[in-house]
Amino acid sequence: MELMEKVRARLRRYNRQMGLAARYITYSLHQTRPWTYPHRMYLESTNACNLRCIMCPTGRGEAKRKKGFMDWRLFTQIVDEMAPHVEATTLHIWGEPLLHPQLPDMIAYCRKRGLRAEISTNGVLLDEEMSRAILSAGPSAIYIGLDGFTKETYEQVRRQADFERTVANIRRFLELKVAGGYKEPFVNLQIIEMAPTKQEIEDFRRQWQVPGVDRVHIKAFDSWGNQIGEIAQLRADAPAVPAKRYPCPNLWYHVHIYWDGTLVSCDRDFDALNQLGNVSEGVMKAWNGPLMAELRRKHIAGELDDVPACRNCVEWSWWKPSWFRAQGNAPLRQDE
Repeated sequence: MELMEKVRARLRRYNRQMGLAARYITYSLHQTRPWTYPHRMYLESTNACNLRCIMCPTGRGEAKRKKGFMDWRLFTQIVDEMAPHVEATTLHIWGEPLLHPQLPDMIAYCRKRGLRAEISTNGVLLDEEMSRAILSAGPSAIYIGLDGFTKETYEQVRRQADFERTVANIRRFLELKVAGGYKEPFVNLQIIEMAPTKQEIEDFRRQWQVPGVDRVHIKAFDSWGNQIGEIAQLRADAPAVPAKRYPCPNLWYHVHIYWDGTLVSCDRDFDALNQLGNVSEGVMKAWNGPLMAELRRKHIAGELDDVPACRNCVEWSWWKPSWFRAQGNAPLRQDE
């Protein structure tokens, strides 16, 4: 059995590397209808949120899209189609996923189908009952956004949250993970690097070097396509952007699906102003449909003036894929 598991693991690694190479070919050749599956899938369990964070279009009330929760039938339909092909899924785009009453079941279903599931949470609802449910469900990774070393900074950024309560939730979650001997989830304790938090980052890093935390993640600031001036002004430093724009890899490597099945280019289209189809008749049918193909063409040609989420975006420069590497959704700091 041990030998067979090693063989399976080696085959999975081989298939992953071959898949990355194939995706890189379709991206490099500027194919508007890739013949590969996306590398990663983002599913919006809900776009409802319990906080009013200053760096977020939802928190600031700028996102006008109808609030809702992905229903179980749509969720399982998507996972059943894509689980054999994508590297992982994040059960979050906008909103707070812990608000979804079926989130632990969603995580467990992904695990049952052999799909790595990740979540990102503000931690406010991560009480002991929820912590136990999440740990039992078995996500591969969790990102917990604290965004402040001090109470003052945290509550300035994460409005309507209570610093002491959130910290207590996080510490108890970590205790339960360690005591239970859980190898997963990989815990990313996260702070966004922006003007209000910049001076606290090193203190934050030192504070959270504790058992149960696998990485203190210093997350790059996201301007959400520079569509909201008040958010863009929170950036701590000017972004380093290449002089020549290249097509955004998101369109070849990732698929983003909102709670109602709407396909969008990425989360920067927070109001789904440029809808690219609906996955109710199949994810790949929409992902390789005419609307998605046309958006890829516009990126290749640099014709983005009529695409609000892309027009002034700088986040396309966060990553550029290579033959056997598809770096995640943000630049990695040298000290991570």
